[in-house]
Amino acid sequence: MGLNLLVTGAGGFLGQAVVTAAMARGHWVRAIVRRETTLADGAVAEICDLGRDAIDLTGIDAVIHCAAALSGDDAAQERDTVAPTRALVAAIAGMDRPPRLVLTSSLSVYEYRSLASGSTLTEHAALETDADSRDAYTRAKLAQEAVAQEALTDLWLIRAGLIYGPGRVWNAHLGVGIGPMLVRIGGTGELPLIHLTDCAEAMVLAAETPIGEPRPLNLIGDDLPDRSRFITAFRSSGWPKVVVPLPWQILDAVRRLLRPFPGLPGLLRPASLRARMMPLRYVNDAAKSALGWKPQIPFDAGIAAALKVTR
Repeated sequence: MGLNLLVTGAGGFLGQAVVTAAMARGHWVRAIVRRETTLADGAVAEICDLGRDAIDLTGIDAVIHCAAALSGDDAAQERDTVAPTRALVAAIAGMDRPPRLVLTSSLSVYEYRSLASGSTLTEHAALETDADSRDAYTRAKLAQEAVAQEALTDLWLIRAGLIYGPGRVWNAHLGVGIGPMLVRIGGTGELPLIHLTDCAEAMVLAAETPIGEPRPLNLIGDDLPDRSRFITAFRSSGWPKVVVPLPWQILDAVRRLLRPFPGLPGLLRPASLRARMMPLRYVNDAAKSALGWKPQIPFDAGIAAALKVTR
């Protein structure tokens, strides 16, 4: 039997895919957008700014919360990520029969300093406690999780990896582009990728699955390339022309030399550098077990199809 779902951020990269996946599974979808957006047939679009406008959750069985900023400073993250989450959680918590919340979080919330190179990241890893050492995005994701966990129990914390698909294929874990050249930082270790379609499917499955206490799930694909394999596939797009490898340990040494200077970019901050570049392994066993989910998109097919659309 279909559920009544509310999807926030439904006009975004992930949100649109979630709406499509939910409709395909027979759910009724009310899609919250900030401006007019073309959505999957049958979805009911509602223009709303969650940080300012009241939201009616009457009759909603579950909320899939995708609305968030991917970039920006702390002020932007507060406005577009934290404040909307705070308002949504307050609305859910104030109901006699609150709907389930599926919160889009991120692997960035973990504390990477204590992890050894080559170790496996699971849901049991410690969360970052020194938020000031990280970027504004990570601070916002930590704040989202804290706000939700303080008020709700029927709560899935979906800590998604690097979501890729048509329109979004590159990520900051690979290095720095300079004209036709890529300075590839690191070469070993898996990239924690998740294809857009697989990610959306898992989030809809979470909306369907009751949970008695807040539970985190790391969401990554089955077929995870290392940086070299990813760049080899990406070069079919015509870029980069030249790849210059740079061991991440060298960048870490440079960072140590520059430590006295304030305002360093993310890759020269120790916590951010380790979070993005340290070679790790990633598993999705918990998500598969809890949701009955299995990723369907292998990396080579997924990246090839995404590059065709993205060019």
